[in-house]
Amino acid sequence: MYPKTIQNFIEKFSKLPGIGPRQAARLAFWLLNGPKETRQNLKQALENLDKDARACELCHYVIENDGNNKCHFCDNSSRDHAIICVVEKETDLATIEKSGVYKGLYHVLGGLFSALDTAVPKNLKMPELVKRIENSKNNKNAEEIILAFSPTHEGDLTAYYLEKLLKPLKVKVTCLGRGLPYGSDVEFADAQTLSGALESRKET
Repeated sequence: MYPKTIQNFIEKFSKLPGIGPRQAARLAFWLLNGPKETRQNLKQALENLDKDARACELCHYVIENDGNNKCHFCDNSSRDHAIICVVEKETDLATIEKSGVYKGLYHVLGGLFSALDTAVPKNLKMPELVKRIENSKNNKNAEEIILAFSPTHEGDLTAYYLEKLLKPLKVKVTCLGRGLPYGSDVEFADAQTLSGALESRKET
């Protein structure tokens, strides 16, 4: 139906989260019919994302490629280094941070277990979390790990696996408490709900 160039755009952009073929098609024509400057700015932003953004060596949150290997959370001595909040993705971290109630460190896992696949996902930053806790234990830092996943089947599976994985490390493991309805997403929770869930967290 569409020319090859448009079809290729739709194919690539419909792989993005929340973007289906129809939305990708509308986006393609919006960009095509809009100012050339808009397309050039988008192209530059994508190139900058590839060139200037990378992951923190400790928590795997995004940082600028400016020579510093740690993010501003991990490199901040005023944060509580005894607590590590494990989240699924960067946007969850941003939402929790905006709530203003949490002052510890973070660890971005990079995804969750699949409810349809029993295999352990290889892309999740679980070995890095274990190593980080072991190193922190040597320095007498890590005291509590908060599993701040969305209350979904996938979130529960991931939390269950991590509980077993972290048990030999003899570190306190907690999960979010009341407030978040089952099936909701941490990313879209309001500050009051997150504050209550963090303050009422319970040991697993």
